Amino acid sequence: MAAQKFQALFCERFGCPPSQYERRALKALLYPHARLVVPLLSRLSRTFSQDDLKFIRHLGEAEDYQEAEATVSEFRGSNVWSRNFWRHRCRLRVSGRKAGRLVKRLFSRS
Repeated sequence: MAAQKFQALFCERFGCPPSQYERRALKALLYPHARLVVPLLSRLSRTFSQDDLKFIRHLGEAEDYQEAEATVSEFRGSNVWSRNFWRHRCRLRVSGRKAGRLVKRLFSRS
């Protein structure tokens, strides 16, 4: 049996078509306080959520737990070194911890 990519597992679990993956994953993985603010800021600046969407795309391509966990780990590391006030201090971004928990949950079922 061929391994399913994270995106397919996510869409199966949350009942969304692949075309909705990025939007739904972004919403699911944002910090709770960021769910209201980030969509507004993203409309004002197209580049605001660029790093988060890039991470979500890479995560979607992961074919197994190890690959997905490596992607999450890299994302966490980039957030630690980020000097962007909004991303680092205000945490208006995707939560690496939430992403890690979701990776574990989805790949343990496959």
